[in-house]
Amino acid sequence: MGGVERYGKLIKFPPGGRLVISTDLHGNLPDFRRVVAAFRQALEDTDGDAYLLLTGDLVHGPCYTREQWPEHLGDFYVDQSVELVDEFMGLQRDLPGRVFALIGNHEHSHIGGPHTRKFHKSPSETEFLEAALGPKKTARYKELFRSLPIGALAGRGVVVTHGAPRVLDASFAEICSVEYGGHEGKSIRDMIAVPILGEMFWCRAAGPLVVRRLLERLERDGQRNWIVVFGHDPVRKGYLREGDEQLCFSTSFGLKNEKKVYLDLDLSREYRSVRQLRFGVDILPLYPQLAHKRRRYRPSSASSTTD
Repeated sequence: MGGVERYGKLIKFPPGGRLVISTDLHGNLPDFRRVVAAFRQALEDTDGDAYLLLTGDLVHGPCYTREQWPEHLGDFYVDQSVELVDEFMGLQRDLPGRVFALIGNHEHSHIGGPHTRKFHKSPSETEFLEAALGPKKTARYKELFRSLPIGALAGRGVVVTHGAPRVLDASFAEICSVEYGGHEGKSIRDMIAVPILGEMFWCRAAGPLVVRRLLERLERDGQRNWIVVFGHDPVRKGYLREGDEQLCFSTSFGLKNEKKVYLDLDLSREYRSVRQLRFGVDILPLYPQLAHKRRRYRPSSASSTTD
């Protein structure tokens, strides 16, 4: 079985093994470590035939104390973006060809996108992190962020993006060759209108016809794409299906621990609908010891499409 292939800004996982996928971590190091533990278990279960994919927004966490923490941000944590990225890079070195991340709008803010101001207004989160890193480490991070792909084709029929894939017209070749730089001066409103980058980094929703057309344009080697999975927008219950084609899910940011989920996909299986992604089987709780708080959680034999 071949390894992961690279097509410019897109990567393609082989139709075999397992793929653990997590969404927006925003500097939550304990959540990252739980995802890594799930990935290591998948490696053990498959004799090494497993992959890890983070869907972007590894960096830029809240700056509130426990006493100031707003309810809508879920469970309290301390922003450890630096430690998280350092551990991610170390994992890539230790397991070459097995550990990947997509670029999100927060990484993009360091290499050509508008500076993000979700928590830090002045200086921006981008400036705040770079000041904490210092010049040499900032250069290393920027090198990493420039190397990150914008999307992934996974196994048999799954596309993975950071945000809702509202890509109206871009072709496979145009997505593969998109440049990240040159948008520093744009507002977020302006950025949303930028083809490919704005469409894949900032959109929170995409219509079914738009998504189906994109899935068709991204087909390779005769393999049809059926579904797309993504993060970016926190889903309070952990995940949300939109029709048969789209699944938005939340692994970390903005959720209570008992609601956080990640995906563990069988890359040899053809997923023709997001309704085939089942809680307790393909959609797994990040904190299984808290899963009793969710209705109808059956860890070993769940087959319901709701919880």
